[in-house]
Amino acid sequence: MRPAVPLSLFGLLAFSTGCGPIFSTYLIADAESKVAAAKAAEADRYAIYEYTASEACLKKANEELGYADYGPAIDYAFKAGEFAAKGMTKATEERHKHIDEPTMPASGETTEPTPTPTPTPKKVIIKKLPIPGVPASDPSTRPAPR
Repeated sequence: MRPAVPLSLFGLLAFSTGCGPIFSTYLIADAESKVAAAKAAEADRYAIYEYTASEACLKKANEELGYADYGPAIDYAFKAGEFAAKGMTKATEERHKHIDEPTMPASGETTEPTPTPTPTPKKVIIKKLPIPGVPASDPSTRPAPR
């Protein structure tokens, strides 16, 4: 019965080493689908921070998977999925907010632009004051043109 214990531990160890690549690959594929769903929900427009973070985490997860660092790859893939889900939720809320507040009039309504009031011109009154020592310019005292 003694040889069965080390053999069973060896078998358990052999099967447990295969979980890292499989689990990380599964999480990365899941995160990729969540990022694609977030892009379809226009998260790149309405939830820029969450969408950009999800793409960056997904890129880093793929990089870590390439180096066979399965632990960090799993962590980054999980974060990418979380950010993509948050981005999709935020983008949906923002889109509904913009849809509920229409900026365009209904199809049957016409809106006239509000006229801007034209400024009234200021009246300028020029008053001629007599200058000492200079004769007043009276039209009757002007010399005739030559």
